[in-house]
Amino acid sequence: MTRFTKLLMAAALLAAAGCSGTRKSALNPAYQIEVVEAEGMAPVVGGDAEGAKKTSLHDAMRNALGLVVGVYVSQDALVSKSVLIDENITSQTEGYIEKYEVLKEWRDGEFYKTRIRAHVRKEDLTAKLRTLESEPQKLGNPVIGFDIKESADGKPQQTEYAALELKSRFTDAGFLTGEKGKADIVVRGEASTAFNTKEGLGGFVSYRAGLSVSAVKTGSEETLASMQESAGGIDLNETAAARASLINVAKKSAEGLKEKVLKALREKSIVRLNLANVKSMNELSEFTKLLRNIPAVRASWVRGYNAQVAVIDVAMHKGGAADLSQLLMKNGKIAVKINRTSSYDLDAQLQ
Repeated sequence: MTRFTKLLMAAALLAAAGCSGTRKSALNPAYQIEVVEAEGMAPVVGGDAEGAKKTSLHDAMRNALGLVVGVYVSQDALVSKSVLIDENITSQTEGYIEKYEVLKEWRDGEFYKTRIRAHVRKEDLTAKLRTLESEPQKLGNPVIGFDIKESADGKPQQTEYAALELKSRFTDAGFLTGEKGKADIVVRGEASTAFNTKEGLGGFVSYRAGLSVSAVKTGSEETLASMQESAGGIDLNETAAARASLINVAKKSAEGLKEKVLKALREKSIVRLNLANVKSMNELSEFTKLLRNIPAVRASWVRGYNAQVAVIDVAMHKGGAADLSQLLMKNGKIAVKINRTSSYDLDAQLQ
């Protein structure tokens, strides 16, 4: 069992380990810290109790960071990036622990043990974790849904061979996938296949499929990417050959479509902000000035203003609605309450 695997197991027991919850930083009230209790241990080698004491304290700090990391990173990411997290985060305790106090230290046989209460800087830690994320996560981690109608020999089918293959490929690339009705981006279109030939195939059957799809943002209906492709499939009978052709055309299209979606998200990372309780145009003007002075915001423009609700498109240099919501809550000029966030939509109100 690796050292970080042990940390992951400890993270699962965070509450039992003594998490004291989220507090404001004593050094900078605009930021938050997580207060946790953790234990460390080290062997006493050659009678060097003082050296073991220092090592057990450092081990306790690493374990404290491991507990907080376990809360803010998904289990899949913890497993797949355990080495990176161990090397880049838990080994650098000084950069993430604002302060600590030793609750107890004692010798237990051939080991020295230390228990601490640590104040871990949440913002610093989550910022570092983002550098270890996949590209879809850095671009807002949108949920991708699929709505692709299939037909064979001119007849509609209830199958989803193309959609399932595309879903698998997008998942492998680090995208979140889900139901089309709850997705941030939906890949829509048609996949059709038709008999090609039996001649010269030694008893096999050949089908030819075509795929035409577009990736569309839910809500705004903005088209991020489009793809058209064709591919063949061969098998022992018509049904199997038709299935093979639909899977093959989706497989052939997946890489190009994925890259187009990522490129569009990089270039058009736009959050739709629905801002309530805007009492006047003067207030709206002040808020838009605030938005444009946020370094992470590339541009913003008002789509509509009616009944004290403004609809604003916010173009981000990087990230999505969750990133923007954090920036708005921390601004020191205008009080903003966040009511709801998705990857590319944000409901908020002026206080």
